[in-house]
Amino acid sequence: MGNRHKITDLNAWLSGEHRPPLRGQAWLAILVPIALIVPNIALCITEDMSWLTALANVLFPLGVYALIMSSWRRVGLATWLCFPFMFFGAFQIVLLFLYGGSIIAVDMFLNVLTTNVNEATELLANLVLAMGVVIVLYVPLLVWATVVLVKRKRATSRFMRAYRRVAKPLCLVGTLTLGAALLWSPDFAVLDDLFPVNVCHNLGLAVGRFQDSQNYPETSRDYTFHAVHAPTDTVDREVIVLIIGETSRAENWQLMGYDRATNPRLSRVEGLVAYPKALTQSNTTHKSVPMMMSSLTASTFGDSINRVKSVITAFREAGFHTAFLSNQQRNRSYIDYFGEEADRCVFLKDDGQEHLDQDLLPLFNEELSDTVNKLKFIVLHTYGSHFRYRDRYPAEYARFTPDDAIDARASNRDRLINAFDNTIVYTDNVLSEIVKAIETQGCRAVMVYGSDHGEDIFDDERGRFLHASPSPTAHQLRVPLLVYYKDDAMETRRTAPPEMEETADALSLESPRLAALMENAGKVVSPSEVVFHTLLDAARISTPVFNPRLSLFNPSYATPPLLYLTDRNQAVPLLESGLKPQDLPLLPK
Repeated sequence: MGNRHKITDLNAWLSGEHRPPLRGQAWLAILVPIALIVPNIALCITEDMSWLTALANVLFPLGVYALIMSSWRRVGLATWLCFPFMFFGAFQIVLLFLYGGSIIAVDMFLNVLTTNVNEATELLANLVLAMGVVIVLYVPLLVWATVVLVKRKRATSRFMRAYRRVAKPLCLVGTLTLGAALLWSPDFAVLDDLFPVNVCHNLGLAVGRFQDSQNYPETSRDYTFHAVHAPTDTVDREVIVLIIGETSRAENWQLMGYDRATNPRLSRVEGLVAYPKALTQSNTTHKSVPMMMSSLTASTFGDSINRVKSVITAFREAGFHTAFLSNQQRNRSYIDYFGEEADRCVFLKDDGQEHLDQDLLPLFNEELSDTVNKLKFIVLHTYGSHFRYRDRYPAEYARFTPDDAIDARASNRDRLINAFDNTIVYTDNVLSEIVKAIETQGCRAVMVYGSDHGEDIFDDERGRFLHASPSPTAHQLRVPLLVYYKDDAMETRRTAPPEMEETADALSLESPRLAALMENAGKVVSPSEVVFHTLLDAARISTPVFNPRLSLFNPSYATPPLLYLTDRNQAVPLLESGLKPQDLPLLPK
């Protein structure tokens, strides 16, 4: 009987049977929990939940929110105390529009810390619908709460007592449901599956990782490769180049089998080997690039990233002059620290301006023209195909049109693909200019190009866009990988008179290192594993961490188990990374 009277009491308030009528601040106290529970309801639809875990995901948080709002008569203050939950809710709603599922992951928070203002502005400006939902859902409540707070208005004691009489049983029912989910759903874990508890946990992990990265100069201070260079009698100059691409997916490269002519210049380059079956071990820049630049892989990244140094230090120890030239913005990540290991480190965007990747070419040519240092290792970090695609290339490279999509939505996919393909055409030009400059040098040279990750561009019914989602897709994992090799035999072929053409052809075919590169072109490879070892092998640098079995110059290279580095920095088999049935046909066999 008592509970019936309590509920009737609140019903009377809601129906206006009592005087004075329900005041504005009382309505605010009721509406805040309703708005806060919207992301939970959405996640129940998008995520693979049992009915019991879905019920727990709604009832328990709703009870907690109602209990918070019923604890203070100053409803404006209570609303602002719930602001962190509103922030998480807004963030979650935007991610659901982008990825169609998944909670706010650790990497999402780290991406916020490592994304520059221009990138964030470009992205949010193209998420009009998501931003509209967030604004309508939360901004009026915060404005309302501010007005109530400034005017020092309070809800009546009678209403708050009635509110608590409903909030407490609701919280109890939610707690019991949560307990039942933990008992009968073995895969359910509060820290992983209950929103927003899981998000708060992920935020804590992200803060810890960010602190680790800030301590990196100290934790890696004593690391050494003990690297040694083995020179040859026939070569006194060597140029080794690593080019790190950005957001470039293999399926849009002509060299990887695409039916559009996105690589008109590179397709004609002698000594260039393409690897169409390359898969990255991470769909995030702040993980994939450090793996390419170091001996780390998905299996060792989480335990060792704050202790090791990059391939740049290995080359420096071996006597090479090193340079790191970047068209990315500094973001206090491990990539910045790795770049600063070089003898010369340049971030173009330190001047506060936006640059195209071709602006790296003058700096690259300066390094090549240096006649003092015979051994050179140069790293270029490009901006590649990062969204917004149309801003990444000059107008003269707009081979595929129309390419003027304004909003990131599925109906604009054709225009987005045109713009994305144009970024590949432009990358083709930049890489070709680098090869052209290398060919003018009378020395052995190796250039390795690999992209950090790919991108979703509304490719199927899932409607997913961009990258770095907690669960990857094949579009995000398949990346272009190229190796250009120039040795003495190839040089002889270029300079041989007509009567020696057959001899020159034979010499070029007898290059065992080029032959090994070509033999491995049909194998599944991961830039996260092979780039580091291929670069050391190219320069004949030995170090205890060098693994010849992971070099593309090794004719005995065999594909290791395919792994993926999860949001929690765990290495899992690729097929357990969250890929869906739509992804499997796109993976290399």
